[in-house]
Amino acid sequence: MRRILLFAAGLLVVGTWPSGARVLALGLTGLLVLGLLVAPQPAHGQFGTLLAGLTSAFNYANQAIASILSFFDTVMRPLLEAIRSAAQRLQSFLVQLRDLWERVVWPIEAIQGARSLAQRLIATFRALMNGLYSVGVNSAQLPNPTALEAVMRNRQVNDQSALADAYARTFGALPAPADVHPEERNLIDLDDSMAIDQLMTLKMAEAGADRALQAAEAIENEATRVAPGTAAMVSAAAYIAAVQSQAHLQKMIAGQLRQEAARLAHDTMTVKRGSHFARESRRKITDLSR
Repeated sequence: MRRILLFAAGLLVVGTWPSGARVLALGLTGLLVLGLLVAPQPAHGQFGTLLAGLTSAFNYANQAIASILSFFDTVMRPLLEAIRSAAQRLQSFLVQLRDLWERVVWPIEAIQGARSLAQRLIATFRALMNGLYSVGVNSAQLPNPTALEAVMRNRQVNDQSALADAYARTFGALPAPADVHPEERNLIDLDDSMAIDQLMTLKMAEAGADRALQAAEAIENEATRVAPGTAAMVSAAAYIAAVQSQAHLQKMIAGQLRQEAARLAHDTMTVKRGSHFARESRRKITDLSR
């Protein structure tokens, strides 16, 4: 084999010469002949065994592919067809169900109309009503009454001491025991306490009214974007706000009843005081006549 390679290399070198074309052709012919004589003969038995193994492997592969194709044709294809048919029927049912909800149960046009109506009502009345609620009605001119009126209308519920101080500066403090009859002093103290109590109740009622208005505005805003099926929850919130408003009204009525009861007590106390003064006058006249 080494000789053949050396001979081929020499022929390649000779082929580079200008006159070596014929020599190159003759050398290649000799090289082929020598290769046929010297090269070993192929082992036909081993090649046949290899070819038979490859043929068997291809046969197994073809059988496996045929089995897989048969499985898909006989099992998977009907199953996939059934799944596709069921999916199509389900899609058709969902389309019909959606049409039912959008046309009968929760009609989209009616919902949009309700939302538009809520938006128009808000645009028409909210600013006007808020303007009416914020109109200033303060009318006091002097410093003490002005301060009392400011405290009375500030919608705060944690300044009872400030209210009492402003009330005392405006209507006067409770007289000393030596300056007034005890019954008169009781009447003054009772009237002052009932007046301050009623004013504080009014402050709390105004604060509660502000919260009720905020809740009403929140419910109105929610009505413009409420989703179908949630109207019941918005209605429940509105009912709760209405109940709270009714509770505030009941407190106001209770305060008015207390004030009326205090007025009746004041009137009866005046009658009692007159009889008491008459008794004292008779006793003093009796004492003087002695």
